[in-house]
Amino acid sequence: MKKKYYFIGVAFFIVLLIGYHFFAASQAEQMIDEAIQKETQKNDAISVQYSAIQVAPFAADVTINDLTIILDNHIERANKLSFDIGYIDFLNIYVGGISYGLDHLQNLQVAAIRPTYVNKKGLEEIKADTLKISYHGNALDGLRSAINGTPFASSQTIEAQSSGLTFSIPQTTFSTVRAHHFQYSGTIAEEQANFWTEGSHQFQLDSLVWTPSTNFQNSYSFFIKGFGYPTDAIPFKSAQLHSKPTHKADGLHIEGSVRSELALFSTTGFIQLRTPLEQSKIEGMKISASEFSNSFSNVLTNIERLLSFSIPKENGSISLQLEGPISNPSIKK
Repeated sequence: MKKKYYFIGVAFFIVLLIGYHFFAASQAEQMIDEAIQKETQKNDAISVQYSAIQVAPFAADVTINDLTIILDNHIERANKLSFDIGYIDFLNIYVGGISYGLDHLQNLQVAAIRPTYVNKKGLEEIKADTLKISYHGNALDGLRSAINGTPFASSQTIEAQSSGLTFSIPQTTFSTVRAHHFQYSGTIAEEQANFWTEGSHQFQLDSLVWTPSTNFQNSYSFFIKGFGYPTDAIPFKSAQLHSKPTHKADGLHIEGSVRSELALFSTTGFIQLRTPLEQSKIEGMKISASEFSNSFSNVLTNIERLLSFSIPKENGSISLQLEGPISNPSIKK
């Protein structure tokens, strides 16, 4: 008889525990929804829309479906956005509220399906098939600083990887770049305000296809076709880029490389950022080509014969300097 009551008690406890988790998840969904609406009402410049918020009862994962965020000229969308947080972090949010929970949230995993970002002013666009983000820092501090443009009270680190990435900057030479796989790492120290211009960033892309601007295609179609590539789909094996701030406001020091079947292309120099992005200026940007393939060397030889001049080389590499607006840089003589 005692065993019977014991098992009944255990079963009743399990039912209560399960019921509590489902109730807590439902309450958390309502709490998150109310918190989002409350914060957006404070700032008319931001709009957040979604079809549903779901909180997993036992995993404490939060999923937002059909998300659209509009902040001034910036539009962000995702078919599905999922937040993977620890159970203690979930309890902090549920018991202490959104602000308390975010203030104690130091690590966060985010996954997005079909995320997109568009700048309506410059028409820049970034989109991907999938995106995974790892965040390390004080979540409340990071969120407030990002929305209000105030300095970060603590250091922030973001790591990301995605598949099927497309990056478009109209009215610039870069135009559109597509990458099969993308990795990113960025960090900013405390007391800095602008994550992109005052932080340090590293980008790695694999299996790229570059569609340059129409002006670039028309100007250099002879050379592009000479290498056997269509002018609107130039392939590369990989690319990497590292940027860090300079002593100038909105100034970045850039180091990068792009590897193709033809050669290794490296660059180092400075970019002075402007708004819109196509008005940014290149300063002292050195571009070098080295590790030539046989086909690349043959094309260079044919160009020298055709144009009756010798391409200057130093230690087996070709170098030139670019300057001027990023939308139409010129070769410095």
